This record gives sequence, structure tokens and C-alpha cells, in this order.
Amino acid sequence: MNLGLAAITDFGDVDGLRHFFNDHRFVHEQEAAALSARYGGSFSTFGLFSSLAEDAWVDLMRARRGPVPQALRDWLQVHAQIHTQIYGIIAGNASQAPDLSVADFSKPDQFYDWMYVHLEVHDYEQSFLGLS
Repeated sequence: MNLGLAAITDFGDVDGLRHFFNDHRFVHEQEAAALSARYGGSFSTFGLFSSLAEDAWVDLMRARRGPVPQALRDWLQVHAQIHTQIYGIIAGNASQAPDLSVADFSKPDQFYDWMYVHLEVHDYEQSFLGLS
């Protein structure tokens, strides 16, 4: 599964964001299975499906202001750690992974920047794992 179409959602598009969250979870599960098959071991996707984070993201986009809620900050941190782990395995250097742990999704420019970098990260991972 490629995340491309789901990652091209407009700021404030609630249905698009919910579609992204769903597809994103499946992409991570696919990558975890491919990593396990190639390298052995278990690769967790725990924490990537969080209705609290999803709702917080929607609320933040609607409000267009305010602090990033804890549920969303927690999700961003867990998600970034997963990508950092993957980079450490496939690129040999976890410090090269883009920092996906910080974004203020009340601001359209940060939303679009994060979505773009995130899509590039998944494209790289999917290509390396032969999934694209």
C-alpha cells in the first residue's frame, strides 16, 4: 500500500485526515511485516492508531490556534521513534531520520511541511523494502 493519495489531503479536511490516519496505520503494519521478514524480530506499530490523537489533530486544525494537545504530542513522539528505528535499520544511521516528532497542526504551513516530509520518509522506506 502506498500512502501517496492519503497524504495529499487539504488542511482542515476532516474526512481526508481520517482517511490518512487509517491508511497510515496499514502502511506501518505493512512495513513492520516486511522488516520482520527481512531482518527477523518484531517491529511494533503500537500507538499508531489513537483516536485521541486523531480527534486532537482535527480539533487543532479547526481551532487554528492553541497548544498541541498531549495526546497528539504523544502520538507524534511514538510515530517519530518508529521511523527513527526504521532508519537505524535500513539506513544504518538513525540520526539521519527527519524529526517527525514536532509540528503544530493548527498552522497550515506546518501541516503541509510535515505531511510532505512524512510522505518522503514513507516513500524511502517503501522503496527500500520493495513495497512501492
